[in-house]
Amino acid sequence: MSKERTTTTRYLTRRETLRYAAATALGLSAGVPLLGGCSVGSQGPAANGGQPPTQPTGTLRVAHLGDPTSLDPSLAGNAVSLPIISHNIYESLLGFNGDTSELVGVLADRWESSPDGRQWTFYLKDGITFHDGAPLTSSAVKKTFQYYSRSGAQWAVLLPPNATYDDTDPRVIRISSPASFPDMGRNATLIRMISPNLVDRGPEAVNKTPTGTGPFRFESYTTAKSIVLTANRQYRGPGPYLEGLQFQIIPDASARVAALRSGSVDLVYNVPPSDAGALRTASNLTVTEKPLWRVGQLIIFTKHQPVDNVALRRAIAHAIDKEAIVKSILRGVGKRQDNILPEGVYGYRQPTTQYPYDLDKARQLLAQSGLPAPVELEAVWSPELGENIGRVEQAISGMLSQIGVNMKATQIPFAEVTKVIVDPKQKPYHAVAGELGWLTGGPLFFATKYFQRTSEFDAMNDLNTRMLTTPDGPERLQLLADMQELFAQQLPAIPLYNSIQVDAYSSAVQGYSAPKDGFQPRFGQVFLSQ
Repeated sequence: MSKERTTTTRYLTRRETLRYAAATALGLSAGVPLLGGCSVGSQGPAANGGQPPTQPTGTLRVAHLGDPTSLDPSLAGNAVSLPIISHNIYESLLGFNGDTSELVGVLADRWESSPDGRQWTFYLKDGITFHDGAPLTSSAVKKTFQYYSRSGAQWAVLLPPNATYDDTDPRVIRISSPASFPDMGRNATLIRMISPNLVDRGPEAVNKTPTGTGPFRFESYTTAKSIVLTANRQYRGPGPYLEGLQFQIIPDASARVAALRSGSVDLVYNVPPSDAGALRTASNLTVTEKPLWRVGQLIIFTKHQPVDNVALRRAIAHAIDKEAIVKSILRGVGKRQDNILPEGVYGYRQPTTQYPYDLDKARQLLAQSGLPAPVELEAVWSPELGENIGRVEQAISGMLSQIGVNMKATQIPFAEVTKVIVDPKQKPYHAVAGELGWLTGGPLFFATKYFQRTSEFDAMNDLNTRMLTTPDGPERLQLLADMQELFAQQLPAIPLYNSIQVDAYSSAVQGYSAPKDGFQPRFGQVFLSQ
């Protein structure tokens, strides 16, 4: 067979990039901060003890936050569907080794890249089939990559622009790019392999009948009620240990907690901090906490007056009492964050430039800014940004008033937020609060130039370009460290806290652990004790 070279991958159009940034980078979709599950790639024993059954048995009932708009894994903005499809129905070539950002094979046995990062080769595991019987081959992987590259697929940004795919060997897929693409391995953790038969039927079929290689098969979806999955008994193992997964649609957070207390569900994601304490006292429940690769932040629109003044941005940073936000608003379920990258992500290095809470220093910087007092600002938020984000922004407003900065915290519709944060013509405001999830365990939002779009922060362009064309290693790590230092000095966004996810579930649930990415749940190794 001759080597087929098809140019299919491209950068997103501006419109698509805006949707991608809005839906994923800030965790703006209500579902993104609310996910949990077993870490992809973790093959260790059940975290809660006990022995799994020899055959799938029992049904795990999971409280789910809402109706999915689609079950298409290529749609990044479709966060409500992610706990259902991510690594339960679908799987990726690579995943994470437990709670680290170290990559391990899932559908790929091994992988490698050329020294310049322009060619990536994935060697597929033998004997894996999709739920409809189609074999996992390099041609199937190629079809998935091409599907992710189509117009409207927000995750197209995960693939190299102008890539070509070589599927000559059924067990080997080679990706070639005109330019270095050093993050392909990490990005592969988010690209879920879809049955080639389903891809051939088009996006409408993918939306309705998800078909992957995962430990569970799609069974049914009842609007406003439930989504049901059943065990894939041909799965290669370990697991699945459950006969079924039932996602009960319960949009209200309080109602989800009430359902857990009554025993009508077995597991609830991302329990509100206000409820966590009471749940810990229940003898039949388990409550866990897990720091995520997610940072709460105040994004500043740096080209808009008066926040184009860096002295003002530094004054704001010194005036924010991050510890008070964690203690009073997050109820201690969080950790002060002083770097835009969370610890554990590839390239993380704590910058030397820091902004401890210091009102006197903040007032000095405000005076140095030359701006007339009081400084008038307006920051926006939306309920979809997270349960506490409005209170966080309002608390910041109160803190800034102590130094002569009047920041109005304004609630706006979610659809308007997605325009405000990415389009310079739609920025009548000065800032927006939200959460940034570094979902690939690497510099995803540096690689996509997210801050150049949202904060209009161009100072990182040179470092960013060099980082994008430098393979992993000491030189790239230094470039990332320099970027983090520049970010801390210039403050296109002020990091506030590292998110900690609280999950609660019946003590009968065994083998459960929330993933560090907070994004790719997997229930294949979960079981119910008898």
